[in-house]
Amino acid sequence: MIRERTQPYGTGSTVLRTGAVPRRIWLLSTMENWKTVSRILPAIGSRPPLVLISCKLKEFIRMSNSCLEVLNQAVEKLRSEGIDRPRTNAELLLEAVLNAKKVDLYLNRSQILTPQQIEKFNQYIQERISGKPLQHIIGSTEFFGLEFKVNEHVLIPRPETETLVEIVIERLKNRSSPKIIDIGTGSGAIAISLAKNIKNSMVFATDISTDALMVAKENAKMNKVENQIEFLQGDLFAPLENKNLEGKIDCVVSNPPYVNQEEFDQLPKEVKDYEPILALKTDQEGTLLHRRIIGNSLDFLSEGGILVLEIGLGQAEKVVGIFREYPHFKDIEIKKDLGGIDRVAVACKV
Repeated sequence: MIRERTQPYGTGSTVLRTGAVPRRIWLLSTMENWKTVSRILPAIGSRPPLVLISCKLKEFIRMSNSCLEVLNQAVEKLRSEGIDRPRTNAELLLEAVLNAKKVDLYLNRSQILTPQQIEKFNQYIQERISGKPLQHIIGSTEFFGLEFKVNEHVLIPRPETETLVEIVIERLKNRSSPKIIDIGTGSGAIAISLAKNIKNSMVFATDISTDALMVAKENAKMNKVENQIEFLQGDLFAPLENKNLEGKIDCVVSNPPYVNQEEFDQLPKEVKDYEPILALKTDQEGTLLHRRIIGNSLDFLSEGGILVLEIGLGQAEKVVGIFREYPHFKDIEIKKDLGGIDRVAVACKV
């Protein structure tokens, strides 16, 4: 049977009607290269031709709005704009629009997207091209196997910080009901990951930003550890002064700002224009906050307690030097991240 489309191609319409066989019949159903078909159809003319329809051809006619086609177009657009890992970006953005997983995008590759879904996806793609971080567009990110809400008020958790979390978990695994202080908690990624993975732990998490603490509290509740973390607003250890915690803390941990002005100027647009400067930039040496945390942590750490700090590229020697200024610290170590970069400084109080 011959069927003729009554709507223009590319609209996703399935309205067809029976018709007589004319002189020109396009036997497109046997073609395997559908990109070739897409070049042929526009050349046919404004009047829709009579086409011998097969299941494959019907899929092709609708493909301009299909999940796979929309995804592939976005990948090419992102690639042409110089966006790193364009397919991963496009996949994650489309997953967010469709509330689906990556595998669903390909299992349901012929699914026709609604105009509203396409509009939202295109908006996300344009935002990504403009430099907005992928995690801010989606509104969340993954860290240490957990989901975290992120926005412009908090630093996006980085994979290299997972090294710091792993070290703390390993060092505290044999301690009973350990008490932990997280300085500059931001999104709460470190505090929440520790509370989730260290049995009967209690975490005191501080941050100078009220907006950041609001995000952290949401994340704690989302990950069901809100009863294990107390969030406090203020500068470094200041909010803890009346908590009677002096000498009772098993671990102080922090990922403080360690980017100097020169390094900050060289950061990608999506970092320096969208993430909080307060969580990134510090003095010219990059170790001002490390020095303050190292000195003040001695009041709170118990004997045998550990201080664990994330450090920036090239800062290991400086931070070790600061530790050595305090005789109460021993067993000073520098740990590398998975990329082989010096990433974490660890020391024990005696």
